[in-house]
Amino acid sequence: MKTIYIALFIILYLQFCLSTEVGEKVQLPEPETSGGMTLNEALNNRKTSRDFDGTKKIDLQTLSQALWSCYGVNRPNGYRTTPSAKSWFPLIVYVFLDDGVYRYEPKENMLTKVLDGDQRSYAGSQQAIVTNASVNFVIFGDFNKKSSMDGDDEHKIRSIYLDTGHCTMGLSLFASSQNMKGVVRGLVDADKVLELLGLNKKDYLFSLAFSLGY
Repeated sequence: MKTIYIALFIILYLQFCLSTEVGEKVQLPEPETSGGMTLNEALNNRKTSRDFDGTKKIDLQTLSQALWSCYGVNRPNGYRTTPSAKSWFPLIVYVFLDDGVYRYEPKENMLTKVLDGDQRSYAGSQQAIVTNASVNFVIFGDFNKKSSMDGDDEHKIRSIYLDTGHCTMGLSLFASSQNMKGVVRGLVDADKVLELLGLNKKDYLFSLAFSLGY
């Protein structure tokens, strides 16, 4: 049985590593939806950790589980593991890994590669954190997504920040449940990241980032 698990891990790892072209999609493994640490245990273990081991990478199954905990689909109607004001779901989660930047596609449970190369230094001003973390999640709100709040930008901004808080708590509890390290971060040069990703300030609002690792 151990040999089977090792072989499966190698297949998933190679599949991820070979997906190097910008625009290419990476199908994530299905997240586990039962079992694991109890909620009380995860809450009791939850803490902020900034000291990451830069030599350890994250595998596809763990990454899939983290993204599902953050903003994944858990119902046939497309609703998520975390709530959203007026069921708007305006967030876009960008995944900064050592081989490139990916955009999370929750409905398809996929990643779309948007940039090549190690861009983790753009994910925050605290370089020792972002370059040693296995993965950095950078979260934006998309003002272009249609909403019943259209015309009320103040309400939409509050909703984006509220939704992001739910997402980062999901990641915090995931890290706790997996005995991993995690930290929520706001120290990001939003203008530089927007430029890197080809997004404009009029339509996209940076909300928070989260670093995850070992």
